[in-house]
Amino acid sequence: MREQIRKHVESKFEAASLDPSPFPHLIIENFFPDDVFNRIVEYNPFKSNIGVEWLEKKKSNHVTSRTPYHARKQINFHVDQPFTAPVDQRAFWDDLKGCFLGDDWFPALVQAKYPTFFRLRFGDLVDEPDFYQLFRRELFVQRHEPGYYIGPHTDIPTRVFTCIFSFATAPGYEEYGTQLLAPKDRMERCWGADHYGPEGFTVKKVAPYSPNNFLLFFKTRQSFHAVRDINDRVPNQRYRM
Repeated sequence: MREQIRKHVESKFEAASLDPSPFPHLIIENFFPDDVFNRIVEYNPFKSNIGVEWLEKKKSNHVTSRTPYHARKQINFHVDQPFTAPVDQRAFWDDLKGCFLGDDWFPALVQAKYPTFFRLRFGDLVDEPDFYQLFRRELFVQRHEPGYYIGPHTDIPTRVFTCIFSFATAPGYEEYGTQLLAPKDRMERCWGADHYGPEGFTVKKVAPYSPNNFLLFFKTRQSFHAVRDINDRVPNQRYRM
């Protein structure tokens, strides 16, 4: 399965166009081969697992903009978090984890798509043989319970790039994807320590919550993004990876 996925994804990356506005990103439709995506939907681990709170409710009340992080449930593959699933389904998720985390294939693919970004941010470090081993890598599936939202933010200062895989089971819910924003104050920038209210931003694009959709964006001081409030109509509680 690993080679099938990698061959498919490599062709998708080659054909994708990097959009610099409102910050560097690319969106890819039909990211996984159809049979792999069908199993991702069928083997949704949240059918048998609640997942862990990203941040408990008491602590969620004290973060900037009071984002309800307790409504964000995750299964963290990168730390081998236990979850309940039949043997064949666990093997599938292990294979998928190995595809993205097992070696340097994926970060090398991303760097090759936008080498200038890496050169500007890290300088000659990109030429070191252990460059990719210096990064923290995370891979997790996630669901958002009704009432979840997250206001404009640029991600933590140490973030390099973020990938969001959308696993909607049907079209019609595109608006619940990731909003790419521009600040109304054209001079506004953020290192990543704060979250903001939506009133200070304009939605420039939405990376749709749609079947088998993929968003990659690079961390900059203007990479403001957000998610609108989730309700009980959203399929599988905005299931994604």
